[in-house]
Amino acid sequence: MILNKPCRAAILLVLLVVFCPALVSAQAEEQPAPVTVYSLGQQSFALSLGPFIPLFFMDFDGAIVDSTNLSLGGLGSLQWGIHLDNHWLVGAEVGGIFAKSTQENFMYMLSFTAKASFILHAFPFEFPIFLGVGMDVIKYGAQSHLDFILKPGFASLWKYNVNWGFGLNVVYWWVPQPWPEEPSMGLMGNFLEVSVTAQYSF
Repeated sequence: MILNKPCRAAILLVLLVVFCPALVSAQAEEQPAPVTVYSLGQQSFALSLGPFIPLFFMDFDGAIVDSTNLSLGGLGSLQWGIHLDNHWLVGAEVGGIFAKSTQENFMYMLSFTAKASFILHAFPFEFPIFLGVGMDVIKYGAQSHLDFILKPGFASLWKYNVNWGFGLNVVYWWVPQPWPEEPSMGLMGNFLEVSVTAQYSF
């Protein structure tokens, strides 16, 4: 059967409508999604602000002692980092908090930590998983002392462009406070940071 020109044109049009989207979709799937790529030596600065949440105190036998008797506080931190490759970032962070006790006294903490982050990429987002280790200066009323601090956490960052990223941090502050002279008085402070962050990479 010989098809006339209008029929041939109609069949051709139907074939194009059916198969063109599939071809375009296949080509789109072959093209990798754009990702942010960091190389050795690239650096970043990050500023974080947010609430500081006192959780509980625990003794060194693992029993929860009581509430912290502290109100919701505030915190701020500044971080510098340098990339080892596209996934690893190492650097340092200084962070400070304040909170008020039920006795109307203020507690202040200033932490200095070395920090390592492993970054998962899902353009235009980044998901750093990190650990900070260092020292914490604590002042409460007339008392002050220096303690060890461990800060594991994670973040979610949206990359606005190659330089700027904005997101949210969730960080657990673990601060052991041993008393060698009276071991029963030793406690471990457990606190939570939830902060917004702005990061500049260059």
